Amino acid sequence: MLVEVKKRSISFVKKIGLLMYTREEKRAYRIQFWEGFKEYSKNKGRKMTSWVLKGTQINEAQLKFDLNNKGAFVMLQIDSKSAVKRHSVFDRFLKFKPVVQEICGEEIVWDKNYFIEGFKEVSVIYFQMKRASVYNKENWEEYYQFLFEKMNLLEEAYLEIKEVVQNG
Repeated sequence: MLVEVKKRSISFVKKIGLLMYTREEKRAYRIQFWEGFKEYSKNKGRKMTSWVLKGTQINEAQLKFDLNNKGAFVMLQIDSKSAVKRHSVFDRFLKFKPVVQEICGEEIVWDKNYFIEGFKEVSVIYFQMKRASVYNKENWEEYYQFLFEKMNLLEEAYLEIKEVVQNG
């Protein structure tokens, strides 16, 4: 009985990606995941260099992909050393929330004071897929699809309002 419980516990831990990996193994998983996403995007007709990402033309804003212990994220991150400046830029985007939600849907999250664990506070507009883990290789295709589809939406919304936010 105890052996069966241990087997189920190990299976659950593997499933949610909590097994301990060496630094090299973690790095290898991340590299393999992002190389796979690069290939997925290419097969869908988008080279990684074709995404707007850092080329937003708004110094404090960048579009980002992330996969961490909180899940998979597609986000517009607003970052500045000055909280006042960061909030000002976020508020300019917030004025166009209805436009962004029309394109992205209601599931998009707006957070003026989002803390990146162990790092800093930023403002973000994001999609999140909870319980995603780079260690769940069997779900990578699902994560790729999420990242690709949500970035297409967020990028479209950004391009729709970019000029008025820049001039705001």
